[in-house]
Amino acid sequence: MLKGFFLYYLLSLLTGNPIFGLVLLIFIYILLDKTYLGFLPDFSRTFRRNTRINALLSELQVNPANANAAQELGILYFEKKKYREALAFLQKAHEKVKNSARLYLYMGMAYMELGERESGRTALVKAVELDRKAGHGLPYIYLLRYEMEGNNQPVTNMEDHFSDFANTENFYRMGMVYKKAGRVREAEEMFRCALEEYAYVPKPLRRLHRKWAILSRLRLVL
Repeated sequence: MLKGFFLYYLLSLLTGNPIFGLVLLIFIYILLDKTYLGFLPDFSRTFRRNTRINALLSELQVNPANANAAQELGILYFEKKKYREALAFLQKAHEKVKNSARLYLYMGMAYMELGERESGRTALVKAVELDRKAGHGLPYIYLLRYEMEGNNQPVTNMEDHFSDFANTENFYRMGMVYKKAGRVREAEEMFRCALEEYAYVPKPLRRLHRKWAILSRLRLVL
């Protein structure tokens, strides 16, 4: 915070214009984030996603029975965090598709985000039964969340399954599940695992994982 204010003050002096200094500071942060941090959303991806949603909606108007279009729409709405809309389209796809691990994965996650935990658990378990690699560890994070919320149907060997999908982001997300459940020791262990995992990430891929490493470090010190 102090460094940012000092940089803003310096830029204002150099440019002779506080507003231009602020604009320049924002530009520097965006450039730094784009090349190093990765916290800001990808606006071009957001535009492409919205364009694709509109195209799929038009396609479903022509052919309401298109299950593939409905499934893709559900996934895109899930990415936008519009979980109710996502679930509606995923359920529509499910009327015709019964053996897609990816469909069950997103249905399960949407149910969980909407607080319908039993339906979420059922769909997530079905997803990993069809393909244990579905979601690359995401189902186990959501299933751990289910367990931490005090339900009575635990998924056995949860962390053994999850360890097969160890990466910086997954460890951070698992740590947050423990933290929200008040399991401080387990949360800190996950955050430390995230940092350890990041240490082995090849340099060309570090930007993709750096955000989660920074967040994990912050969680350990705050």
